[in-house]
Amino acid sequence: MINDTTMKKSLLLFPITIALAIFFYPTTSNSLSTGSPGGKTGSPNDNGNCMGCHTDAQMGLGAMITTDIPGTGYEPGNTYNITLEISPAGIFASPKGFEVTCEENTTNTKAGLFGTTDPTGTQVINNGTAITHTTAGNIHDNWIFNWVAPIAGTGEITFYGAFIEGKSPIGNNQGDIFSSTALSFGEAIVNSVNDLSAQNDFTFNTITKKIETINTVSVYDISGKLVLVTDNKTTNISNLKNGIYILKSEIKTQKIILN
Repeated sequence: MINDTTMKKSLLLFPITIALAIFFYPTTSNSLSTGSPGGKTGSPNDNGNCMGCHTDAQMGLGAMITTDIPGTGYEPGNTYNITLEISPAGIFASPKGFEVTCEENTTNTKAGLFGTTDPTGTQVINNGTAITHTTAGNIHDNWIFNWVAPIAGTGEITFYGAFIEGKSPIGNNQGDIFSSTALSFGEAIVNSVNDLSAQNDFTFNTITKKIETINTVSVYDISGKLVLVTDNKTTNISNLKNGIYILKSEIKTQKIILN
């Protein structure tokens, strides 16, 4: 027969056991397999990084940004290819993700425009000023996309990248691994004659929404999808949906906004 003292001890022991179990239960982080919400690169403008959500993450083996931007610097308006690669630290094929942005080095404002060459694995965010993985892309160790350089006079720029690797067991988000990297470039000095030729290659009138060109111009949407090719002297593109587009000829690239 259980006396009152034994019953009281049992009732007291139960909540203590529950409290200890909660206190010592492994912490978890919030994983976004669908991509970064934006502003998580650790850049001066973004301030925060992946650690804001993956609070228990440990430092990883590193990551790398490579590009075909020459050592002499980027040329304003040119489109460049960028490759990201993370050095996996996990034993298993854990999910991985990233966010990359670019900022000019003086006031840390966003510089250039990102575009995806692999919409299955990458997606642009924050109106094209950053890029991240997709759900399908978080099984990769590397990602490829492009970047349209900003206007002349922007000056030195830096790419900032933050990377997360979900440690095994997959899906638990325990003991995640974090890496970050940065890569800087100067602005190339462009020959004034060639630059003038590029300016005259085509023009876009923001009021009439017309492209005037002497050469073939391709129009891409923010995802990098080709939506129009024209070699007409004048082409009205007001029929396109509002948004950001890239106009590109053989020697000139320009970002426009339809609204």
